[in-house]
Amino acid sequence: MSSLRSPQRPSAPDGLAALGAAAVRVAEDSLFAYAEPCGAARTAAMLQARPAAEPWLSASVTFTGPFDGAVRVSLPRTLAADLGSAFSGLPAAALDDHQLADFAGELANMVCGRWLTLTHRAERFELAAPVVADAAAGTVATTFDPGAIGVALNDSPLLIALSGGTPVPQA
Repeated sequence: MSSLRSPQRPSAPDGLAALGAAAVRVAEDSLFAYAEPCGAARTAAMLQARPAAEPWLSASVTFTGPFDGAVRVSLPRTLAADLGSAFSGLPAAALDDHQLADFAGELANMVCGRWLTLTHRAERFELAAPVVADAAAGTVATTFDPGAIGVALNDSPLLIALSGGTPVPQA
């Protein structure tokens, strides 16, 4: 038997809107940050305004349940440091590379978990440990998934992509 609700797919505008709303709630509730979802034009402008060699972090969390997928969050390292500082209470300059990667992974985990809770409250999902990788702004800008959503987070870009969404038969 499949889920009674339609799984959110990367191309579904309402699924992306819910993903953006989840990121905004995480930013406001857990990170003491201002966030708002952005359209494609504003997201592209924010990306173009960043230095091409700026270091970024990209964190992915896969989930399984009534449907399987992954949520990927990409953000500049400077934004990760600012948000990690607010989250941990440590000065941004005191956070080392390992702590920044841990925070980026936790951010992806929080966004994915909040999105699944908002859109599929009655269903059970399992989330895998986040996978975090380094990236550069130039790479992020040129590989920006048109099926992703941008969020302005403290006037910096946060990119969120959703992949998967294939219904999984339930026993």
